[in-house]
Amino acid sequence: MSNNKQLLSAEELSAFSAQLALTVKTGIPLSESIMILRDDSETPAAKALLGKIFDSLELGNPLAVSLKDTGVFPVYMTQMIEIGETSGRLDQVLDSLSKYYAREHNIAKSVQSAVTYPAIMLFILIAIILILVIKVLPIFNQVFTSLGGEMSPFAAGAMSLGSAISRYSVVIVIVIAVVAAALIIMRLTQGGRKALSSLSQNMFKRLSHKMASGKFASGMALMLASGVDADKAVELTLPLMDNIDMHKRVEKLKGRIEAGASFSESVVETQVFTGMEARMLVLGFKSGNLDNVMERIAEDYETQVDERLDNLISIIEPTMVAVLCVIVGLILLSAMLPLLAVMSSIV
Repeated sequence: MSNNKQLLSAEELSAFSAQLALTVKTGIPLSESIMILRDDSETPAAKALLGKIFDSLELGNPLAVSLKDTGVFPVYMTQMIEIGETSGRLDQVLDSLSKYYAREHNIAKSVQSAVTYPAIMLFILIAIILILVIKVLPIFNQVFTSLGGEMSPFAAGAMSLGSAISRYSVVIVIVIAVVAAALIIMRLTQGGRKALSSLSQNMFKRLSHKMASGKFASGMALMLASGVDADKAVELTLPLMDNIDMHKRVEKLKGRIEAGASFSESVVETQVFTGMEARMLVLGFKSGNLDNVMERIAEDYETQVDERLDNLISIIEPTMVAVLCVIVGLILLSAMLPLLAVMSSIV
């Protein structure tokens, strides 16, 4: 667990919620529970963070206020804990928070894995092509020159491109460094993250929509299980929607509920959920089992996201390998075939 003014990761939040829920269920007072977690912590940063929470609790502050004062817990989590403390369901809220952030961590990990492998493949592809056009083709050119021949237009063009890249390598490296720095800065600012999120949403609309639907279902399941009514749960879940399209739908859902429409009818009309998920929701609402249905829907969407990511990887991997083989083959053949023709004419 880190202690730097950045929000804790979903994995850290899930672990903290699970550990605290375990101690709270045994009837141990909150301050003593935090003290136990502090003593069991392995890093100085975690001990310092839990120490601040402990000191705040000892002053008589509620847990929600103590967590909020550290500046590293998300507002959503502190709001839910405040609801848990007020309703006397803190242990249930902490359990639900643990599941919610574990699901967030799993989805983020799946996305990271899906992006990392193609990025490595792309880097290898570019590196191989650069080696061919910068190092290998000039050697072929020397052989052609010594034999009194010339390279094919394609190979000559590729070699010229390699020469240009080599000549302006410093400029290219600087440009890449500037772009990388800009991306890092964008990830650290709210406006930049929104811009990157909007770009990714436009590139992968179906996947982004499934992730947003799962996040909404997961947030709703957490609040419904914590004793929050459906109307209030929608209001609290709305700020979590970073997907532009889903945010508009949930906002419309909130407006429909405020106008007097029922929750289940509003969900279907605003198309927050469609198909089987919408039918499951209607049945869950009628049977009074809405929190469990929401939990099931969230799990279904998590599974669909994993499957979608696996499908994307299964498409990207052979495609990139095929592209690499074609490009490398064209470069080598464009150099080798004229060379063989020159050598055969000599013989």
